[in-house]
Amino acid sequence: MSSKNANITPTRLSRPHLILCEGRDAERFIGTLLDFFQRENNEFCNFQIINFGGIEELNSYLQILPNWSGFRNVKSVTVIRDAERDAQAAVWSVKNAFSRNGFAVPQAAALPMRNVTYSSTCIPVDTGFILFPSCGEKVENGTLEDLCLSILTGEDVESILAAVDNALKDRQFRQLHKNRLHSYFSMTDKYVSLKIGEAAKAQAFNFNAAQMKSCKNFLLEMINEK
Repeated sequence: MSSKNANITPTRLSRPHLILCEGRDAERFIGTLLDFFQRENNEFCNFQIINFGGIEELNSYLQILPNWSGFRNVKSVTVIRDAERDAQAAVWSVKNAFSRNGFAVPQAAALPMRNVTYSSTCIPVDTGFILFPSCGEKVENGTLEDLCLSILTGEDVESILAAVDNALKDRQFRQLHKNRLHSYFSMTDKYVSLKIGEAAKAQAFNFNAAQMKSCKNFLLEMINEK
């Protein structure tokens, strides 16, 4: 085990379907999303969310995941991360991480890889991945913040975003998606100072949006064995 892997604290795996996500904001956002889905279908309680940290750490997590307590009861592993500035490179990166560590490689985003298609050398769990912001088979550049901006809910969303964009115009930002979202939060009474996960719990986002329905359908496919 590399020194980098040695710094990863093993998580006790207690549910049959795992979601490996990128960062604390994503972890909390997805947790709230699953709670919302669970109101309609209790099967969503079968997911366990694990934050793998930064993009470069996914490979390390997949490398040691099969050694964690409870892995023998795991049926599926889903990776959820940002597409960032190059969605196709993100797709390749996730596929490569699965391949390097003995997992079946999904053919595309939002397309589960079933155990019936495994070679005898693959770790026997279903695999899949989705990328923010599209959450579907057609991937696009962007991040969780871009997704959040597209599913904001409330009567004044458009006017507040217009004011935000007017305030930010003609200025250069390294992470404009973050500046836009958190500027939006700051221009409301309800969401000011909240982080993404907190805003999700405060119902800042429309979880019935098309992207969220795509995410829900994909996760249901991961749960339902064929």
